[in-house]
Amino acid sequence: YSGLNASQVATRLADRIKKPVKNEQLIKEVLTEKKPHRQLKRHSSGVVVPGIDNLLIRLSRCCNPIPGDEIVGFITKGRGVSVHRADCQNIVSEGEENRIITVEWDAQSISNEYVVEIEIEGFDRSGILADILAVVNESKIPIESVNSRADRNKNVYINMSLKISDISRLEKLLNKISQIADIYDVHRVVG
Repeated sequence: YSGLNASQVATRLADRIKKPVKNEQLIKEVLTEKKPHRQLKRHSSGVVVPGIDNLLIRLSRCCNPIPGDEIVGFITKGRGVSVHRADCQNIVSEGEENRIITVEWDAQSISNEYVVEIEIEGFDRSGILADILAVVNESKIPIESVNSRADRNKNVYINMSLKISDISRLEKLLNKISQIADIYDVHRVVG
């Protein structure tokens, strides 16, 4: 009845097996043991599995899904459900397709910001980074980190980690950055 998960039952059974008790009595005690009822917290991930509560859900770092992305869940061994973008290459290993489940964004409990990494490629001119940072600042999007490097061909590569609330804000930001002079490409880094 979703009161206990399999791990809790197994742990309690293992503890009780040390004592000589009949199996039927042992199972009955474990399943009827009452714990103080706790108020369930909403998942900070902002993702739910339809029809199931009380499930550990975490967003995968390989593809960093954000609201608006098409997502799927993957049942991990001992760590709940890992949520990936539907196009993530790390989801399925051969023979494990049956561990994929349907998940969806929960509009009521979506957390405010998700970390997203973007990469910008452009001509290495004076002030290009300042122009990019001005656009990000104007959009009121928090920056987690910035890393840039230039090559011999006067190309600059800038990686930024940003806190974004949803896919539409990200797309608007990418569009604004792409309109800066001397920017060749700007895209979200996935995987």
